[in-house]
Amino acid sequence: MAAIGLIESALRHGQQTLLLSRLRQRHLVPMAERLDGCGFAALDVFGGAPYEVALAHLAEDPFVRLREVREVTTTPLLCLLRGQALVGYRQLADDVVDSFVAETAAAGVDRFRCFDPLNDLRNLARPISAVLAAGRHPEGAIVYTESPVHDLAGFIEIGRGLAALGARSLCILDASGLLGAGNARALVEGLHHATRLPVALHCASITGQAGFAYLAGAEAGAVSCDVALSPLAGGASLPATEGVLAGLRGTELAPEVDAARVAAAADALDALLPWYRSQVQPIDWQHDVRTLRTQLAPSVRAHLSWECETQGVADRLPQVLLEIPRIRAELGYPPLITPIAQVVVTQAVYNVAAGERYLTVAEEVKDYLLGLYGRPPGPVDPAVQQLVCGGEEPLTVRPADVIDPQLERARREMEREGLPIPGPTAVLHYCLFPQAAAALLAGTARAETLGDEAMPADAVLDEPAEEAMASAPSHAGPALPRPSGVAGPDLSGAAEEAGDPVIPARVYEVEVGGESYRVLVRGGDPTEPFGGTAGEERRGSARPGTTAITAPMQGLVLQLSVAIGDAVVAGQTVAVLEAMKMQNDIAAPAAGTVIALHVEEGAIVGRDQLLVSIG
Repeated sequence: MAAIGLIESALRHGQQTLLLSRLRQRHLVPMAERLDGCGFAALDVFGGAPYEVALAHLAEDPFVRLREVREVTTTPLLCLLRGQALVGYRQLADDVVDSFVAETAAAGVDRFRCFDPLNDLRNLARPISAVLAAGRHPEGAIVYTESPVHDLAGFIEIGRGLAALGARSLCILDASGLLGAGNARALVEGLHHATRLPVALHCASITGQAGFAYLAGAEAGAVSCDVALSPLAGGASLPATEGVLAGLRGTELAPEVDAARVAAAADALDALLPWYRSQVQPIDWQHDVRTLRTQLAPSVRAHLSWECETQGVADRLPQVLLEIPRIRAELGYPPLITPIAQVVVTQAVYNVAAGERYLTVAEEVKDYLLGLYGRPPGPVDPAVQQLVCGGEEPLTVRPADVIDPQLERARREMEREGLPIPGPTAVLHYCLFPQAAAALLAGTARAETLGDEAMPADAVLDEPAEEAMASAPSHAGPALPRPSGVAGPDLSGAAEEAGDPVIPARVYEVEVGGESYRVLVRGGDPTEPFGGTAGEERRGSARPGTTAITAPMQGLVLQLSVAIGDAVVAGQTVAVLEAMKMQNDIAAPAAGTVIALHVEEGAIVGRDQLLVSIG
């Protein structure tokens, strides 16, 4: 046995899971400098949710953050890529993948850990090829999960496939802490025997098993494991760096890491945490063995709780928890990892809230069944396939094969919008998160401020005073994307409309589709949440003899598919509502003629609000 390497992940995975990815650049860079020279095999600093959060909530350029980290470090830097989706949630065109990897490599990343949420090797071919073209190290990651269609032999076969694609090392990615000692040992040994590639371990702490898995995996020949400095370790994060060092001291596996320097870095990180008190959720630091039953990572459970509250079914959570594995089985047992986990969870909430299964179908569920995310791991229930997709046939090719090149199209859109394009990374930002990128490039992005609740009364905050109005942190878990080309209402200038009378008003911060907006509500009853709309139209009532079609949840009206006078049949889509980061077709419950439209496209509506009346 040889000394095991440690990949320090507090600056990416640790802060993603425990600080909602809110670590500021001015804190990130000095911490990276402290960690440099400690002897880590790599520093995990780029990719995942922090990329989107930096753009959308911190008004920071992720590539600038990365380049500054590279300037103060010599330790290899690691980037996590969600396969062909990169740091987003939908598959992207090959030209975007190639450019993103090239720019990330040029900014300083040495190792790219590439995984696909469905373990679909087709979605990993291009990213691995791009990493090799950039002269960097591609690491193929296997998403570990448990189900009737997943077994040791299957995971080893995935490892063989990754090796054939050109991966130079493998990683067992256990986001929910399911991998026990026995499976860790067997999988590390099996992968190494089958591929002769180095194997790394990434195991969430949430179930309390990670330490056992790490020890067994290391004894079986794993070359490294992911850890996090103790202030951002445990619970939803990873095992503590200091704990792993202490636990292996005096053994042949003892990492060649400077424990004194690590302790000093941990103290420095600990001193920063009071600034982030508003982002901290104490429950995230706790073990939760329920994950062994649900396989839901902490971020997904947060998303679940938020959706249940949003749809008014928080008291029916046990029903939702029973519905989740049922849907997962119907969809072919996908691993419950972002973004697929959010798709499954949201549909489960819809089914329970509606009282009828698949009455309301998230657009992402249909896309999944049509193969737009990739190939399901197991057979899909044919009845659900028919119910959701009708006669549409799923893709038989790689999803990216049906996506046209995107870079030049995005550049043209940016030019039409008058956005500055200082370099290729700006276009990449726009391809991935267009609204957040546009705000950052136009100079209108507003950074959240850090909380000062735990600071001494005489402390001087280094946040600009004019940024005092900040959007509250969302604990809803990873966001899912707004569909390309769909923009929410820009209400940022509502308070400056010419000619408006000066009347009592209130400003609210709302989040729609992952984007925050300041909304000015003028006059009306402040207890009415949507600006004093008449109660009859705001809730699901209609005149006698008519059928009311209402919103099943709060959301944004993306499209009205009918006009007054149109004849509709039962089941026909009359509106499309975006809610909880997903599109939802709202269908007519009966045949009739449209006699009234009660909302306009772009309106934000509440649950049970009247949308369309038919008679």
